[in-house]
Amino acid sequence: LGTLEELALQIGLIQQTLSPQLRHPQNIIFCADHGIADEGVSVSPKEVTWQQTIHFTHGGGGVNFLTHQHGFGLKIVDAGVDFDLPYERGIINMKVRKGTRNFLHEAAMTEEEMNLCLERGAEMVKRCEAEGSNILSFGEMGIGNTSPSSIWMSLFGDIPLADCIGAGAGLDKPGIRHKIEVLSKALNNYQ
Repeated sequence: LGTLEELALQIGLIQQTLSPQLRHPQNIIFCADHGIADEGVSVSPKEVTWQQTIHFTHGGGGVNFLTHQHGFGLKIVDAGVDFDLPYERGIINMKVRKGTRNFLHEAAMTEEEMNLCLERGAEMVKRCEAEGSNILSFGEMGIGNTSPSSIWMSLFGDIPLADCIGAGAGLDKPGIRHKIEVLSKALNNYQ
């Protein structure tokens, strides 16, 4: 109950009321491919990104189950999937480019592309607010996604990179060692 009390207090402070209300909750899932996946840092091929993105439109993903169970709406956003998706199925086209570049060899995005991603993310939040939402959750889909996450965790948390890297979607021990080698090289390239 103490944890619940802390959460209730935080929501009450955000809404500036003793009787907070959560209206029209929505989850926004941003889908994009990661160029670093070309280095074999995931057990899954990058095609799984577009396949899973389409799968969400049929209600077959874990996120579909969770949003349905908790009464959340779901917005599926193509932020950079390396595939021409069927937008008529309700996928929102905000593609910046068809996947990021491989950050082992070059910057994953230009500053302009990064700013465009931030602007489009903000636009999605504004859309949800205009629809009456006052509570949002966010998710992402993209093969290789734990690699940039590991880099950011290491840099922002001042944590040794090897401590930030795990099996992702199911790498074995040699796969994890390979991932550590690739990401260590990438990190050293961009000090």
